[in-house]
Amino acid sequence: MECATVRVPLDHLKPDGRTVGIAISRLPAEPGRRRGVLLTNPGGPGAPGIGYPRDLQHLLGDVAKQYDVIGIDPRFMGASEPADCGPVRIADVFRSARSRAEFDRAARLAKGFVGRCRDDRLEYAGIRDVARDLDLVRQALGVAKISYYGVSWGADLGVVYSQLFPGRVDRMVVDSVTDVEGSEYRHLATGERAEAAFDEWAAWAAWRDDEYRLGRTGTQVRKTVTRLIEQAARRPVGVGGYRLDGAAMPWVVQLGMGDESERELAARNVRQLLDAAQGKPVTPSAELAGWLRQYFEVDPAVSRFAAASVAFTCNDNGWPRGPAQYWRDVQRTKEREPLFHTTFLPCAYWTQRTAEPELQIGTDVPMLIVQAERDNIPLRWAQELHAKLPKSTLKTVDRRAHGVYEHLRTTVNEYLGS
Repeated sequence: MECATVRVPLDHLKPDGRTVGIAISRLPAEPGRRRGVLLTNPGGPGAPGIGYPRDLQHLLGDVAKQYDVIGIDPRFMGASEPADCGPVRIADVFRSARSRAEFDRAARLAKGFVGRCRDDRLEYAGIRDVARDLDLVRQALGVAKISYYGVSWGADLGVVYSQLFPGRVDRMVVDSVTDVEGSEYRHLATGERAEAAFDEWAAWAAWRDDEYRLGRTGTQVRKTVTRLIEQAARRPVGVGGYRLDGAAMPWVVQLGMGDESERELAARNVRQLLDAAQGKPVTPSAELAGWLRQYFEVDPAVSRFAAASVAFTCNDNGWPRGPAQYWRDVQRTKEREPLFHTTFLPCAYWTQRTAEPELQIGTDVPMLIVQAERDNIPLRWAQELHAKLPKSTLKTVDRRAHGVYEHLRTTVNEYLGS
């Protein structure tokens, strides 16, 4: 795999001003078969992407021989001059808040984290800034048009690029897209979908009560998990050297519940957490131990990810300022989202907001939209995008998943290879 750096303006309105180095990678096409370049993005925001072409090789198959497959670390991520807000734990940024005390603690932690984000470049941490960077990468590669595959936030990035530069798109695949025209504040309000995912998982686990001992009905499984979270709120549960309180436990419990291929993993995790709550000695599985370590410990790569993720998420005019509205949201949703209501407080204190208006979808370009019907991201967002782009094609799969390339591989590869 070949690597390079492309210099781009920090502020695209000032092309002769400060610059940012964008790290890119390339897996070359097979000589004699090259039809173009395929830019890729694995989602986030905050995730580096220069290693993503290798991750995609097994899915692309023969298509990889037809394209130079390009990986990119977007600005302020990975090797692209990463954002730095100091050491931070994921546990200090992503927390549930079922009680006022938990909410107030989450607010203090969020305010402290944002206060350490003094990087003046983060004013330019916007998805449209990244889309403009992509077009400069296109120019550096010496091609008139790009093809593209992106998942989750990477799908949104593809849509934004297609609207800013419609004449420079060859083939575009967006996988698990959100409401690109809407605010990030609305995007994170997916607690009801997480509750539905839990109910699906609970029904699955109930059929396997002899193995996991979580309850013989979905209702019983829900009661079991509710008691676990309530117990953690009263007295933190120790497992693997970490203490899970009522703010951390919901985040750990829901691991794997958004993807039906990980149901067994989720059930094993919950069983181990229950055993720990009952005072039994527990050696967490490798998967659970890895997540606990990532969630609770300070790691430079995780700190950089958190900084970029918060910057790109919060640099949006749709977020309410100050914590009051977020507490009202908790109160408003707690009945229908009793386990997994979403609270993301850093944006309450984020002062750098984009000056650009919300994107309006209005330029019709050919596009393949692929989506799971039971993703935590509402299917209607993909349907609404498809309705606004008559030249687009929407393909869905009846699964609980986020990211469906592997389930629609033939469809995607025929489109990219045609």
